[in-house]
Amino acid sequence: MINSDLTLKTYKRIRTKYATQIEDGLFDPNAFIEDMAPFWQDRHRKYLAYTSENNEIDHREKPETNIIKVNNKIHAGMYSIVVDQAVNHFVGIPIKWDYDVSEQKRTLVQRVKDKLMGNVINTPATPKEFDALVNQLDAMRFGMLDPDAATFQGATGVAFRLLEPVKTNGDWELRASNIEPWRAEKYENGAIYIREKYDTHQKKYYDEMKVVTPQKIATYARYTDYVGTIQTVFKPLGEVENPLGIINLAEFKNNTNRYCDFEVAEEISDAIDRVMSDQQNEIEQFKLAYMLISGADLNEDKAKRMMEQLGIINLKDPSAKAGYVTKDLQKDFNEYHLDLLKKQFYTVCKAIDFNDEVFKSNSSGEARKWQIISLEAKTNTKEQYFREGLKECADVMAAYLEFAEKVTIDPQKIIFTFSRSLPTDLSYLAEALPKLAPYVSKRTIQSQIPFVKDVDYENEMMDAESGNDYPDGEYPTHQVGANDAQEE
Repeated sequence: MINSDLTLKTYKRIRTKYATQIEDGLFDPNAFIEDMAPFWQDRHRKYLAYTSENNEIDHREKPETNIIKVNNKIHAGMYSIVVDQAVNHFVGIPIKWDYDVSEQKRTLVQRVKDKLMGNVINTPATPKEFDALVNQLDAMRFGMLDPDAATFQGATGVAFRLLEPVKTNGDWELRASNIEPWRAEKYENGAIYIREKYDTHQKKYYDEMKVVTPQKIATYARYTDYVGTIQTVFKPLGEVENPLGIINLAEFKNNTNRYCDFEVAEEISDAIDRVMSDQQNEIEQFKLAYMLISGADLNEDKAKRMMEQLGIINLKDPSAKAGYVTKDLQKDFNEYHLDLLKKQFYTVCKAIDFNDEVFKSNSSGEARKWQIISLEAKTNTKEQYFREGLKECADVMAAYLEFAEKVTIDPQKIIFTFSRSLPTDLSYLAEALPKLAPYVSKRTIQSQIPFVKDVDYENEMMDAESGNDYPDGEYPTHQVGANDAQEE
């Protein structure tokens, strides 16, 4: 963190303070805003840096001189590269919700035994209650929120998703939305989030704060549409029972300490911005090259009068000379320095420079895979925390279906499948996997093929296509000749 006051120790103590207040029923909304303001402002600052709306280079002052100087403020966009790369890697393909039917599945040996014994085993199937949950997901367009949540997760260190039951025309509906990380916080025993609303009677905007516990939902409000920066304090509006009996705000942490993807490399990115701006300054300054006059005494007023009247400088002394002074640009040094900074940034942030030579050459897919192993390791960690956030969402949705639809579903049975969006070198797999046949089973080899989702299904389809899918009771029991086989 840039600000030395934003220490991890201070943040943890604030979390402990307000979690205890919520537990004791003594929550102070205004003190909470005051204590959390620096941390929320820092999250907002990081997000604006990610979007390049506000970076450190924007505050660079112009040199104090009467000479015309160029002062570029160029954003290299390094923050967006590292965040978007991870987001596209682990949520670029929509996350699949499924129901765990592993208890219904039987091993391959059990299935063969059941077939020989004539046992009738029902095909594993998801319960109809899960269909109600899938319909609810589609109605909320739930999957559309994942990329934005993952972006908040990477850019600010944490993301929040609200699942709010709303009663309209006597019926309940569940609405899902992402809450900005600088307007929410969640604890083990409660959650706090703020949304801006509009009062049609007062014709003013106001902030609505809700404090959610499994038992109660308390609402506070303050008006913000005032002249100047002074805002009113939060005042309580009331308290109602929590209809779901669960905290309906899910948290998607980026890591344990809620650090963003570029937390440790902000100074390097700022240096890249300065280097690129300085190089652009040099290029533009070339057009404003200084004029050197030798062998003549020419003061400022006289030179200015000549240029305004004639557009040229007239030197009467035959030995006098006039010419432009230019600067040699250190092309090799500048490129080396910029490449060094970028390489260090990618290394520290565990990101990948796809302009690297290994991706331009004809390197094998396995070689390229090792080049992205750091990105894979980082996104695996992000995926685990994102999965925990989805589990919280599943708990809320199960509680809502129980409350509004009288549908009971076990949220612990819901599983989430993440798919990587990088291409697979199928030619390499086709060459490498058969070489493992003497050492591992065919089933294990098939499980390593990325596009094979169900090995049992693939084997059944292969048997059907090759004509080896025998009905029950028609298995050949011994080797027979052609005639014998025909008679049987």
